[in-house]
Amino acid sequence: MATELDALLSSIRDCKTCDAVKNRLAIITEKKDAATDPDVVRALRDAQVYALVWGVFTVALDQGAPIVAYDKALKVLEAAQASADNKTLEAAYIAYEAACTAYEEALDADNNLINDAIKSVTDDAAKAAPGKNGIDAIADAAAAEMASADIEHHLASQDVIYSSEGPSADPYEEYYDRKRQIRNITSPVKQACDAYVNEYVTRVQVAAQLKQSLDRYLLVWRVTTTGGGNPLAVQGILESIDEKNGTFVLRSTVYEGQRNTVSFSDIGTIDKSRTGSGALSSAVAPGWRNVDLGKWVRSDKY
Repeated sequence: MATELDALLSSIRDCKTCDAVKNRLAIITEKKDAATDPDVVRALRDAQVYALVWGVFTVALDQGAPIVAYDKALKVLEAAQASADNKTLEAAYIAYEAACTAYEEALDADNNLINDAIKSVTDDAAKAAPGKNGIDAIADAAAAEMASADIEHHLASQDVIYSSEGPSADPYEEYYDRKRQIRNITSPVKQACDAYVNEYVTRVQVAAQLKQSLDRYLLVWRVTTTGGGNPLAVQGILESIDEKNGTFVLRSTVYEGQRNTVSFSDIGTIDKSRTGSGALSSAVAPGWRNVDLGKWVRSDKY
């Protein structure tokens, strides 16, 4: 089934418009509804999620085109102004005006298309059954991430779309323009992917990260704060992980027998650099002493 799925995903990537993606999605859904083999059903479900995320991308790419065109036209105009060629300057200015108009229209236009595409994703994610132990939800999130990764790869391979035809006078400006253009396209895609990250997925992701630190000392800054708004922390050896209930246990190295249970949802940040309680280094560095002619050492070494 892997080969068939690859071919199916490739056919989705070949879709250049949202309507084309919708047509492909309709065919996939029809096949999934008729399928009885669990592996086939799962593969077609992966294709469904992939297509929904790719549909968001096609809309975002289309809406981002005027921004890219404006950036290009502006660079061409700046180059023409420096060339002192009137014909070149006139042509560049006409192209710039057209790009500027399209750019302003894009800024003023409502986001119905992109909102509709994202809503299709969120509706799908909301109605999808998590499956036993959330396994289907986890697979859905993986399919969405696969689409996102392929989108990133596609954008990277289409570098010419985001660069001006001629050499840039300011490579840093060129770099940040490209980053901004790509971010305008990938932000809606990320929003679509996040729709599939529910409690089951989060639980698995957090557990996977914690398992890498089992039996290690951790300092966990919690989401929970004091009454004054200061973050609370808990630290100790990571003793066990309860993925089902979304908790883990830290065993204190200071107070014998003390164990603290922390919820996955209460994790702010985790500091893995420590080996025990206390500061990472002395708050006040030892002073220097002259123990021999021209030889200075710290007080703690004297």
